[in-house]
Amino acid sequence: MVLETVAAKLGLVAGKVIIKKATESLLDNKDKISTYLQSNFTKIKNEDVRFSISYLIRIKIPGTSKFLLVRGHRIKDQFQPVGGVYKKHNSFDDFMDWGYKEDCSDKGMKTDDISQDDLRFRVKGKYAIDVIKWFETEKGRELTFDREFEEELIETKILDGDIFREKSYGKISKVMKVFGYSTYHQCHEVLIYNIVEFRPSSEQAEALKNLLKNPRTSGDDFMLVDISEIERLRITENEEQIGKIGEHTKYLINEK
Repeated sequence: MVLETVAAKLGLVAGKVIIKKATESLLDNKDKISTYLQSNFTKIKNEDVRFSISYLIRIKIPGTSKFLLVRGHRIKDQFQPVGGVYKKHNSFDDFMDWGYKEDCSDKGMKTDDISQDDLRFRVKGKYAIDVIKWFETEKGRELTFDREFEEELIETKILDGDIFREKSYGKISKVMKVFGYSTYHQCHEVLIYNIVEFRPSSEQAEALKNLLKNPRTSGDDFMLVDISEIERLRITENEEQIGKIGEHTKYLINEK
């Protein structure tokens, strides 16, 4: 009888400890409760979850309702915002305890010299919140947006490197799509987009306006598109489609 009483008390204490720890975890993650619950109490916990963490640059032609898009690197027949996946500094060694795996060709994008250190990878689902919190600290990763601006607009001669040497940006919003199932990648994934706006100087504003003088053709490396075209995800000229627009471009105009 005594042993049963002691065992019951120990069980009660253990139960209180478990409840306390669970409560503390929920409080620590109160702004991410849904993510916490899914990553700890569903099958996602032990699955490989794919992360893709990017920034998109909203470049609006001053005085118009048009936006500057560029041809995609990987999807050549698609136009999309300037921007791309953030880079991580100093390798992914500190992610190994989270079950880190690099993206691969059959379940993602094949890693090559260009995509080396991209924040596009996989970890075990139970560590999803750890990754999100790490990203939000802004430590050990790329913080500026100039790299993709230079690669996609200056090196391609779309914009003049002298005029656009200095750049100013303003943060607009962050979009997070957590644990959606990707048929293409055959896994659950977490997609994070930081949306920023390029803020041109007066000289840069004139240079952007000058792009309007270029006729649009299907072979162009960039397109100036209207809000209505982004809403429809297709570019038309004289009632003929000359290009399609990546779905994530809608984040530029506050549409999900």
